[in-house]
Amino acid sequence: MSISIGSNAAALLSYAGNAYRAGGGASKPVSTTTDSTDTSSQPASPTSVTLSDEAKAYLAQAAPAADDPPSITTVTTNARAWFDQQYASLGISSAMLDGQVAVDLSGQTRATLSAVANNEQSQFTTDEATAAATALQARFDDAMAPHVVIARHTGDYAGLYTAASDYLDSAGADEKSTPAWQNQKQAVLEGIAAAKANFGKAPVTDNDADPVRSLLNRTSAQTPAAAGSGADALSASARAMLDAQASSARDNGKELVFNSGRKTGQQVDFTEFDNRSLAIVALNADASFSIAEASAAKAELNQRTRSGLLNAFDPGSGGGLKASTQALLQQYSTMSAEEKKVLGFTDEFANRIMQNYRAVSSLQNSVGSGAGLTAYF
Repeated sequence: MSISIGSNAAALLSYAGNAYRAGGGASKPVSTTTDSTDTSSQPASPTSVTLSDEAKAYLAQAAPAADDPPSITTVTTNARAWFDQQYASLGISSAMLDGQVAVDLSGQTRATLSAVANNEQSQFTTDEATAAATALQARFDDAMAPHVVIARHTGDYAGLYTAASDYLDSAGADEKSTPAWQNQKQAVLEGIAAAKANFGKAPVTDNDADPVRSLLNRTSAQTPAAAGSGADALSASARAMLDAQASSARDNGKELVFNSGRKTGQQVDFTEFDNRSLAIVALNADASFSIAEASAAKAELNQRTRSGLLNAFDPGSGGGLKASTQALLQQYSTMSAEEKKVLGFTDEFANRIMQNYRAVSSLQNSVGSGAGLTAYF
């Protein structure tokens, strides 16, 4: 038996359910014939139900889709409860401690992070909003990381901005309604246009809301390792600093160069490198650096050391030979083992300086430390 449900779908849905149960054998129809044949063992004929387009539309409206996003009220309520639970279990009272995110937001949805970052319904503290914004930024950075690499090696920054636009478009309706999202979207669209107009370099949008420009700036800056770090840490830090300069050069449409005689390209800047880091690059014990990088680092270290030696023997200092020798000894004593190795300063060199210092001291003690002797030396 075939039943077609037409325009009055709501009224006939219950009948369709009864027909389905009949087809399943839950009840048997009463026979009205006098046929004596035993049909009790024969299965009932299945009943098929064909739904019209109008009925299907009604069902779609009547039953909410399983993947419908929760309301903003539900999102904020759940987020508020989650933060409170975290504070209770971790024994803390804030989402930020010493400037660092103190709760694990990795399991939260993008919609939740956006709601917290924008303090929807005034449910969240400043620290909670900061923590959520930091997590959102980290997800954007992770999504854009491969596109940044491609842009810097191909010059296609329009592709990077397009990827950022697609990422923003994947946000939910609630996030798209926030000023933060709208400002970022506008900045990214401006970036796409600017990048297409000037291929080969990152556009300067001069827009604080531009998330791509912010990412490029952060990945082209690197803080040196702390003083006293081990050789491996200093090598890794130096490698990261040089990579950051190379990235900055590509963003400017240039190549990072290590020869001061080059008229084109962006010259390497060793200002933030201490002498020990320069020596480690020059030695290149772990093969982390190119020949050009190692050579440039050695040249910079030689120049700094030469300047230090000249300052030590500056006649204008008025200290004489003894003071100059003492200054030289002090400079040598502050050198790291890596510096001494690059510069060829051995213990024998230091011993000769010490002998000279003792000889001058002995001579001055013998004849007196008059002004004439001091001036002479």
